[in-house]
Amino acid sequence: MAYSSHRSVIYFSNNLLMESKSFDFKWLIRVVKANLRLFLLVAVLSAIVGMVISLPVFMTPKYKSTAVVYPTNIELYADESETEQLLQFFEASSVRDSVIEKFGLYQVYDIEAEAENSRYYLLEEYRNNVRVSKTKYESVLLEVISEDPQLAKDMADEIIRQVNVKYDYVINDRSERVAQSFQKQIVYQKTVLDSLESLISRISIENDVLDYGSQTRELVRGYVDALSRNGTAGVNKDLAQLITNTQEKGSLLRMLQNLSYMGTQQHDYLSKKYLEQKVLAEGDLTYTDIIVEPEMADKKFWPVRWMVLVITTISALLFTLVMVLLFKRP
Repeated sequence: MAYSSHRSVIYFSNNLLMESKSFDFKWLIRVVKANLRLFLLVAVLSAIVGMVISLPVFMTPKYKSTAVVYPTNIELYADESETEQLLQFFEASSVRDSVIEKFGLYQVYDIEAEAENSRYYLLEEYRNNVRVSKTKYESVLLEVISEDPQLAKDMADEIIRQVNVKYDYVINDRSERVAQSFQKQIVYQKTVLDSLESLISRISIENDVLDYGSQTRELVRGYVDALSRNGTAGVNKDLAQLITNTQEKGSLLRMLQNLSYMGTQQHDYLSKKYLEQKVLAEGDLTYTDIIVEPEMADKKFWPVRWMVLVITTISALLFTLVMVLLFKRP
């Protein structure tokens, strides 16, 4: 029997080589017409088989819950868009692991947690059943597939919640560290300002110099008045000393006062930035605007019966055609 089949294969191959030049679709159609009843029978039987194997007994139905979200309150990094950055958080390991733990996905996917490579197979199942993609409208599409429609919806809700938790943690942690940095600068700036104020106060008291600009004008006016009335003899010694002190210490005092003013401005700026970061560090924002809420599907996502029937029928017909051609006799 094996020898006969082998001889048939050799004969068929030689026959194809001989007829390759004259082979066309008309010849193929003639072969199909000659075996039309056989092909019809195979088509009917394969359709029946397709209907049977697509029953829930053989193919467990799966359901899909879908959500569409837009990013909001997101700070951009580098050249990433807000949507691309949000996608990274949907794929974060902490988000995935939280969902795995909450819903016991080892049991859901029937994977023995202690078995070798169990983690690998679990993650494969998760990737196959949780799909995240970017839409052309710059939103994020989340699709969760499960044999339980309620579980699919709950997982989708939890993934979105965990993304917000993860992003909020990142923002809070980063903002707190930035706020602490600003606080250190504020403390240093306050120390510098205190030193400047102390130095300004000492110079002012010791030299009777208060405001360099206005005081100089008044002293010059008094000096000129004294000169005009009584000449140099009419100039008071105290007035002369004040003028001397102002000349020697006035410019230094003015420089220190300018430094103090600029330091105060910087201190106010640092305080403002510190408060902004503390608001973010202690805030509880949401980073996803849900456009399409996850819902519990009332219609199965898979298997699609007509698709199973088409694939089964076409596969059977192609196999039958090959067999007919293989064992065809001239």
